[in-house]
Amino acid sequence: MGTSVLIGLLVCLVYDVSGKAVIVHKRSSTCYGDLGCFSTSSPFFSIQRPINFLPQSPSKINVRFLLYTRQNHDNVHFINMNDYTDITNSQFSGGRPTKIVSHGFLENGFVKWMKDMKDAFLTQGDYNVILVDWGGGSKLPYTQATANTRVVGALIAKLIKFLQERGDAKPQDMHIIGHSLGSHIAGYAGERTPNLGRITGLDPAGPYFAGTDKLVRLDPTDATFVDAIHSDGSPLITLGFGMMQPVGHADYYPNGGNNQPGCDKDPISSVLVEGSLYNGGKQYVACNHLRSYTYFTESINSRCPFTSYRCKDFDSFQKGLCTDCSNNNCGQMGLHADLYKPRAGTVNTKYYLDTSANRPFCRYHYQIQVTIGSTSKLWRGKLYASMHGTKGEIPDTLLTSSSQYFTPGQSYRFLATAPHDVGDVNDVVVHWHHQSTLLNPFQWNPFGVRNPTLLISRVHIAHASKQSTFCTRGKEGSLETDTTVRLYRKC
Repeated sequence: MGTSVLIGLLVCLVYDVSGKAVIVHKRSSTCYGDLGCFSTSSPFFSIQRPINFLPQSPSKINVRFLLYTRQNHDNVHFINMNDYTDITNSQFSGGRPTKIVSHGFLENGFVKWMKDMKDAFLTQGDYNVILVDWGGGSKLPYTQATANTRVVGALIAKLIKFLQERGDAKPQDMHIIGHSLGSHIAGYAGERTPNLGRITGLDPAGPYFAGTDKLVRLDPTDATFVDAIHSDGSPLITLGFGMMQPVGHADYYPNGGNNQPGCDKDPISSVLVEGSLYNGGKQYVACNHLRSYTYFTESINSRCPFTSYRCKDFDSFQKGLCTDCSNNNCGQMGLHADLYKPRAGTVNTKYYLDTSANRPFCRYHYQIQVTIGSTSKLWRGKLYASMHGTKGEIPDTLLTSSSQYFTPGQSYRFLATAPHDVGDVNDVVVHWHHQSTLLNPFQWNPFGVRNPTLLISRVHIAHASKQSTFCTRGKEGSLETDTTVRLYRKC
């Protein structure tokens, strides 16, 4: 492919009349044959992108497409788009869905997580799985890698067209999954592919993309259905590599979209767990960012559905205010997100969920609403509960993040999770621990003379679309500090 560089300079520093340095952008573009031309002008030059490079040539980036199917599960077939007979001589079938997976910055198409995802796909269904290797263009500096994503996206779009023409594939059956920079690569490919079925962004890269025009980043117009998992949305200054900005029809924010459980290991522990200095260092620096593809891979064959809840923010979700799955309020993070799409015409729908710190990461969520009896006294402390169901139980769990006051006649909502579905809940056991505050002498009990007692009127449990109310055999359950009371479904 011929290269034509119209203007070589990207930016230059000049000084205005006040003596302040300002950045002046000089328009620049380059063309790569049938991939078209790429310019550094607006919107690719912006305040979010003060230094902007042209993408390198396809030969420099050296994109390779690695095809796997159930017929060649462990024997890669490198797709050759210059040979029209290549697809007909491969195991590719246009009659089955195709999964296209792209890595991000500083990686290549042979990294372990991509192999693990490929294996999970081929276990789950009869797919064509194509791993995209653009390791030649994902290297330092980051600004060059971001520019190269545009060429990689164009080549994936060219691949899809090739598979349509030579392999009888349909764009509706195509699903592109990209991690970090790979998310925006998927967006560029989708922008060039009419009727592309689906794009999944795995923690879309934030630096140079967050807050930019939709032509620069992944957005809902890039495919019929776009979903994204946000796992590292903290600011870059605190080593957050993802973005909190919603980019799809459905955007999933596990644990609020940053600070994933289990990602607080020290460097030595990370190396010991991962088994090598490289992998351990990568986990230590970018654990939150990497969790997005770990969650997605687990979701492919998980019996636990990664149920997620539409909510205005994570704080409201943690308070147990959004666990009702009626009225299309729930989704499923991961592969099966397309089974529970938001209503037609809606975009940027935010879903929240909690995960475990270790595999398996999926959790089942239960809203627990505790109503204090109207004749109870005002007490302060911590509340705990356990549940017993037809399929298992949730052991004694702290419901309050800290000590709080319990006002007579008031209801309080909490969120509890379990690694398994407990089935139909048969009973709930509640206990609490009285804890006074120095600022309120009426709560003091220095010699244990009093027995601070809460009166529990009822407990309401909501899980997905199931709801049950529990109460004691008496009018109200008398709950002294550090004792328990059991509530049943039949009051």
